[in-house]
Amino acid sequence: MIHRQTTSVHSITRTVVAFVASCTLVLTGCPWQSYVQKHSGLPPVAFQGTPTLEQLMSAVNTTQLVKQLQSQGARLSIAGAPTLKAQMIVEQPRKFRLTAGLFDFTATEVDFGSNDQLAWLWVKQQPDPAIYYVHHDQLATTAARNFLPIDLNWITEAIGLVYLDPAGYHEGPFELEGRKYEIRSRFPSPSGEVSRRMIVDDRFGWVLEQHLTLANGQILASVKASEHSFYPRHGVSLPHRVQIQLLPGTENQLAFQIDVPRYQINNNIGDASQIWSLPEYDGYPQIDMSKIAPPEVGRYAPPTIQQQVPPAGLNSNQTRIASPRYSSDLLSR
Repeated sequence: MIHRQTTSVHSITRTVVAFVASCTLVLTGCPWQSYVQKHSGLPPVAFQGTPTLEQLMSAVNTTQLVKQLQSQGARLSIAGAPTLKAQMIVEQPRKFRLTAGLFDFTATEVDFGSNDQLAWLWVKQQPDPAIYYVHHDQLATTAARNFLPIDLNWITEAIGLVYLDPAGYHEGPFELEGRKYEIRSRFPSPSGEVSRRMIVDDRFGWVLEQHLTLANGQILASVKASEHSFYPRHGVSLPHRVQIQLLPGTENQLAFQIDVPRYQINNNIGDASQIWSLPEYDGYPQIDMSKIAPPEVGRYAPPTIQQQVPPAGLNSNQTRIASPRYSSDLLSR
């Protein structure tokens, strides 16, 4: 394995942030409107009256019925950057793979994935291009936690496959204006204990927002999900638009929007030995992030309320429901 000690720590951090963004992008795409108009429908009402915490958690956890998820035609929008087209595959609980490029006819520009043992990321256009990887059991105890501050499983939760562990710490529900409920949770992460505020729709149990914060006040991520579509064959709703802010208030902050035109759920994903293997690219070394020196510690100033605004140019969180929908859940139609 090639190890380049001269690799820039700042470059690695930017690469990781860009890759986490790219990975989540894969689950959403630009031509969502025509798809939603044809396929979206109302799920069964989840609650009769004010739900208990257990009822809210049960509604949220219906996404665990999705064991495999595949997206084509996905698009990622970032202010000031070209829109990327991508493909992503998820296999619960740890496996996911994202590849992306600028156009259909261009070579791969981004490769981000995870299997049962490790996670990797590769961005072609970087000052110090390489395939960066880390074993899952080393993420919280090595320097890798400086570059991947959020547990990699959160990526699938950000795009809609949310799970609330019944054995975990949860509070609520807290009733909010606009017919919403809030659930507050705490759980461990590579950066320490994380507090999560989750905003849930009061009728269908859709997760509309997630906000992750460290004990020192640093915001790790904020997510807004909308354009939900219900798939009766699988008994689950998934968002078709996701807005994500990573590390707001820091030099590595990033805001982007993901749109997805179609999903394939619990389908054949292809050659597993190819999809879930650490990739090799000619001329790009493989670097273990757990062995890279950590960045210099700087002072962190938590963003003010004024700084915690949605990304510029993105719509506010709204859930759109259109009808009629086709009786079939064939998403590649």
